[in-house]
Amino acid sequence: MIGSWFAGTHESPGDLMHDADGRAFKVSFGMASARAVANRTSAESAFDRARKGLYEEGISSSRMYLDPTRPGVEDLIDQICSGLRSSCTYAGAATLGELHQRAVVGVQSAAGFHEGRPLSTSW
Repeated sequence: MIGSWFAGTHESPGDLMHDADGRAFKVSFGMASARAVANRTSAESAFDRARKGLYEEGISSSRMYLDPTRPGVEDLIDQICSGLRSSCTYAGAATLGELHQRAVVGVQSAAGFHEGRPLSTSW
């Protein structure tokens, strides 16, 4: 799940390419794609590869454009750590164990989310 945070960074896997307009992108292959399965099973027997090939999802490749203003992975990890430190502060926890004990996680309903959104016009 954390992969979506790192997608679109220069450090993400794939060859850096440019489209006709000069925009940078990388081609991404899912872990269930034929290419990924072939790479993972290259050392296995032909029988095992054929058996696993029956269950391939065949996810195609996708083009991920790089946002020049998006921070790199190091900066994203710093932001994640800062958010975690902030959460510890709010919970009064000095360690992750204390955070686990003290954290109260609320679930917001769709109605509650909608209620908290700004209005397009004044009352």
